This record gives sequence, C-alpha cells and structure tokens, in this order.
Amino acid sequence: MKKIGKMIRFLSSSVIVFVVLAYICQFLFKVLWKFDILNAKSYQIMYEYWEKGGVFNTFRDCSLGFCLIALPIVWLVLSNKLYKYGLGKFFSKPFISLYRRLTRPKNMEIEHVSIKNLGEKDKTLDEIIKAKIEKEGKNLSRSHEVADLRKQIAAKIEENEKQ
Repeated sequence: MKKIGKMIRFLSSSVIVFVVLAYICQFLFKVLWKFDILNAKSYQIMYEYWEKGGVFNTFRDCSLGFCLIALPIVWLVLSNKLYKYGLGKFFSKPFISLYRRLTRPKNMEIEHVSIKNLGEKDKTLDEIIKAKIEKEGKNLSRSHEVADLRKQIAAKIEENEKQ
C-alpha cells in the first residue's frame, strides 16, 4: 500500500511539473524558434522537412533538437526533485519566506548565531573532572568514590582525545 501511495505522489508531482514546464517551454520555444511544442502541426512540419532530406546544420536548428531531446530529461529530474521535496513544502515556501521577511527585524542579518565557545578559557583536566562529578550529583566528601569516579572520567576523556 505504501508503494501505491508513493507512486500516486510521484505521478501527481509529475503532472504538476509537466503542466508548468509545458507552458513555460511553449512560450520559450515560440519566442526562440517559432515552434509550438503543444501543437501537432509543428511536429508534422518538422517531420516532413526531415523526410524530404532537410538537414539540421545551423546552430538554431541543432539547439532546437537538443532542447526537444533534453525536455523529457528535465521533466523527470524536476518531477523527482519535487517528489523528494514535497508538494506541501513547495507551495508553502513562498508564504513562509514572506512571513519571515515581514516579521524579522530589518537590522538582523543572520537568523542563527552560535556562541558555544566564545569567551571561554581552556579548562584543565581537574576542572573538567570536577564539572563532570558535579553534573553526576555525587557527594565530594566521600573520597573513595570520588577517586574512582575521577579515574573513570579521566580514562574516558583520554580515550576521547586519542580518537
């Protein structure tokens, strides 16, 4: 059942890409080559020209042929990208970016700044061990357990530094 759902999702994204790409390419092909890709008469004229011994030897003719051959490949690649990205994300992205642009302050250039290691001094091994012990919540007055815990933590830190 999952495979059928994936296939339906891919087919719906392919149909959407096909419709959008067809209208965009129809406009571009009409402007550049005066060729209507959605009209069968254009293909008929090209076929008759080829059958009568016509040769596509100019750059304009060769580029038309290349674009006609590349069009299904572009369609499948865009369909796959839209399928992987998701229709919901694709259609909601303009609204989300507009919302972020309107709500984000004008002087804010970066959305996320990490200040993880800014201004910290290098800690010594004893400070790291003491911090780990306090994190574990152990009582420092019991010297035997503390010594064992220090040895375990020191061994783990040395292992991590070797790797």
